[in-house]
Amino acid sequence: MNKIKRLILVLILILISCKGQNNQEEKPLTGFNKVELVLDNEFITKDTITQKSISFLNSTTKQEVSVLHHIEETGFHMYNGMSFKNKDVGVIVGGAGLITRITKDGGKTWLENRFSRFGNPFYSVAFSDNSIFVVGDSEYIFTTPDLGENWSAFNTEELFEKRGYFTPKYYKTRFVNGKIGFVVGSGYISGEDGGFSVILKSVDAGKTWTNIEHKGLEKETEGISDFVAFSEKEIIVVTFSGRSYKSTDGGITWKLLFETDGEDFVNLNSIAFLNQNTGLIGGLGGDLFYNDNSGLDWRKIDMPKDGDGYKANISDIIFTKESALITTSISSDYYRDTFVYELNIDGTNCRPFLTSDNEEVLFSGESFGIQAIDDEVLILDRDNLYKTKTSNN
Repeated sequence: MNKIKRLILVLILILISCKGQNNQEEKPLTGFNKVELVLDNEFITKDTITQKSISFLNSTTKQEVSVLHHIEETGFHMYNGMSFKNKDVGVIVGGAGLITRITKDGGKTWLENRFSRFGNPFYSVAFSDNSIFVVGDSEYIFTTPDLGENWSAFNTEELFEKRGYFTPKYYKTRFVNGKIGFVVGSGYISGEDGGFSVILKSVDAGKTWTNIEHKGLEKETEGISDFVAFSEKEIIVVTFSGRSYKSTDGGITWKLLFETDGEDFVNLNSIAFLNQNTGLIGGLGGDLFYNDNSGLDWRKIDMPKDGDGYKANISDIIFTKESALITTSISSDYYRDTFVYELNIDGTNCRPFLTSDNEEVLFSGESFGIQAIDDEVLILDRDNLYKTKTSNN
């Protein structure tokens, strides 16, 4: 009998131990975890793509244009954002299916990672030192420390779990310096009326993220589309509700800076500043606004019309030393002759920047990204990535 009792006791202890292990495994993951632990592995893919060397002449600037990325059969491939750390290392992100493509040889080869079987895209990407952070139509912030070989993901639902089931869209991420980074977008909580603007912040180079409980953005139910940060404290955002706000305390409190309303209402989705005095804000319908007194007064810039008489969405803006470059987007079955424009620093003389007389060069004109590195300009256009030099070189 004693042997039987001891055997029963051992079995009970084993069962208790297993139950404890199962309970440990069932606890929700927190912080960053390997994507293989948090996503459906069946739909995580990796592939290396080699690109042919193609170039053409920019008939406006008379500079050569190199095609760093191109897909013959695009399907639903649409790249919405990019970031280059230098002339060799860069990332383009989009969809369908949460796609990243990373190059470390200036576009000769690209490592593709895909994280979803659905049509949801990535919207934005940023570097923090050597780490890459990617956000989009997903509750996860994705990161890789080794240019796409290994990935981790942070479920931002953790930051809102006390309120209920959280559904976000993150439209932009940027780092102010090596430590301070922001993610902006929109969110919805099940059971709550309407949406709200979301601002996430990291103070440790993206290792951890917190939600900023902001005040002054209550009207912005459609979310923040873009932002510029002069420092950790001073930030300006634009919203899909047609307003721009400024914070001087790191995003906690906000004051209205600019708005479009009534007949002049327009969704705002791009912003860039040369310095704290001079900046541009852009939106749908070709609406572009210029400022040279720290955001107090805004002057509308008359943008050129396309061949069909439409003005395209102002999708991204950058400043170089000599001018501002503006890229635009129209979703259309037709190709566009001009989709990138140049503007003087003083907000005058808006003119085409990228054109071609080569009949084999066809611009989609669905551009959501432009970046300058030294004297070179990178321009994203649907599945194409162009590299050329500024007009003054």
